[in-house]
Amino acid sequence: MTNTNPKIAVVIPGYKVRNHILGVISNGPEVSRIYVVDDCCPEGSGDFVESNCKDERVTLIRNLENQGVGGAVMTGYKAAIADGMNVIVKVDGDGQMDPNLIPDFVAPITSGEADLSHDE
Repeated sequence: MTNTNPKIAVVIPGYKVRNHILGVISNGPEVSRIYVVDDCCPEGSGDFVESNCKDERVTLIRNLENQGVGGAVMTGYKAAIADGMNVIVKVDGDGQMDPNLIPDFVAPITSGEADLSHDE
């Protein structure tokens, strides 16, 4: 299925990523919504995002108990699906992944060539 105007979501699990999270959030215009999941972070990553990020695409979700990266990602996925997003990209909050690569990961999905895309 080809989708020329997809609703792309980015899910960012947030645990001990306060020093990097704002740089990771600065995704390109192709991203419709950004879900930052504060996974009961002892550094207050969620509070930091809430206080310092003015990007209207950002939705902050707080896990009341630490779920680990997998649980945090699933929390974000569920929110993105509930909001009708077509494509979901998981990006780590520590800045080790380049958000500029999002279009490269999304292209095979939106063109109908793949259901899943990842780096090697």
